[in-house]
Amino acid sequence: MVEHALPRGPGPSNPVGPQPEPMAATVRVLIVDDHEVFADALTVCLGDYPDLEVVGVATTASRCLALVAAVDLDIVVLDLALAGEDGLTVAREVLALRPYAGIVVATGIEPDGQVVDAVQLGVRGWVPKTASAETLVDAIRGVSRGETRIPAQLLANALMSMSRDRPELLAGSVGMSELTGRELEVLGCLVEGMSRTEIGDLLHVSPNTVRTHVQSILHKLQVHSALAAVSIARRAGVNGVGVPAG
Repeated sequence: MVEHALPRGPGPSNPVGPQPEPMAATVRVLIVDDHEVFADALTVCLGDYPDLEVVGVATTASRCLALVAAVDLDIVVLDLALAGEDGLTVAREVLALRPYAGIVVATGIEPDGQVVDAVQLGVRGWVPKTASAETLVDAIRGVSRGETRIPAQLLANALMSMSRDRPELLAGSVGMSELTGRELEVLGCLVEGMSRTEIGDLLHVSPNTVRTHVQSILHKLQVHSALAAVSIARRAGVNGVGVPAG
C-alpha cells in the first residue's frame, strides 16, 4: 500500500479550511475501507465540509452491503483492497442494491486493468490515496451530480482497452476506435465537463493544441460539436454509468 495522504483539513497551508460549493445540497457518504485508522481519519476530514455527511463506515464487505441496504446514501467511497474481498465485486453488489448510488474508488493499489472493469460496472470516480482531500471531495461532489471524476489518462487507457479487446462495446459509436490515445484523453476531459483551457492546463498543452485535438475528434466521430462527441462517448460508457453488454 502506498502512504495514505487523503485525510487533510484546515492547517497552516489552508487557514480558512475547506469551503463548500455555494448552496450545495448535503451529500450522504458511506466510507468502505478495511483500514480503520484511515477510515476514521477520513470521516473526521469529510466532517469539515458542511455539504458532506458521513452516514456510515464499513471495514468489511458484509458490513458495507448491510449499510447500503439500510441507510439513505448518495456516494460510496470504496477501497478496492478490502481484506479477503474483491472491491469490484463489492461495487457490483452495491449497485445491485442501489442502482443510483455513485461509487468513488479511493485506493492505494495500482489500477492496471481494473479501471476498465470499474467503468463497465458503473464506477464514476477514481482517486488515488496519495491525492489531496480536496481532490477526493471534488470527486464526491462531481459524482453526486452525475459527473465522471476519473483521471483523464486512466479514462483514456480504459477506452483504448475496451476498443481493442471488446470492440462490440463501441458498436454504433462511429470512429471511436480510430481516436489516438491523446484524442481519447481529450475526449475523456470533455466528458468530465472540462473547458478547453482546463484541458490544456491538465495536459500541459496550449489551447490551440487542444482545439486541434477537438477538431480531429469531431472529424473522426463525424459530428459537428463537442456536445455530440460527448454524447457518443457516453453511449460508449465513458460517463461511468456502465457500458452496454455485448
